[in-house]
Amino acid sequence: MLEKFSCLLSKFSFYNIICILLVPACTPSIDRTPYKELRELAFETEYDDIGIQNPKDEAVVYGVIMDWPTQREIVTLATFLSGDASLFLTSGASFIGGGGRESIQKSSIRLIHKYAYLWKQGKKAYWTPNPDLDQVRFFFLTTRGTYYLEDTVSEIDSDTSTLTPIFDEAQAVISEIRIEAEKEKDDD
Repeated sequence: MLEKFSCLLSKFSFYNIICILLVPACTPSIDRTPYKELRELAFETEYDDIGIQNPKDEAVVYGVIMDWPTQREIVTLATFLSGDASLFLTSGASFIGGGGRESIQKSSIRLIHKYAYLWKQGKKAYWTPNPDLDQVRFFFLTTRGTYYLEDTVSEIDSDTSTLTPIFDEAQAVISEIRIEAEKEKDDD
């Protein structure tokens, strides 16, 4: 999976890739940032790309992607069964391939193992919808196609959504990414 993103790495400096802090300015157009392209690459990731075996040819959830609208921008978290996790913000900040860091890898795999069953409740996605400013969406990449569930930001924020637990687990992955990004920033 990382090979798909690695071709983009040469286009950006180290700080563009690692920086995940919110920019306190107006959100730029996503057409002027790598957000749209990185998000599309995450959705194009196939089961074979992540290096996990499926000897029984069962239905397997190999990735969960969350689109989360915040007050300033859209945040997309892409997690894979390999432990890779990437974070893309419409401001252009991103963190790619966190699976090389043990804490991110464990958090990413935990999210998928804990909530993989939700794909059966989802709607089949025949195309990838653009992020919505009022909806938090969870996409389940499976060996049988992509499925999604969504709820309003207000329902999730008020803990009245059935998706609040998976949202909270996704926040744990984001927290691990932030911790690792801060470590990288401190090392420089």
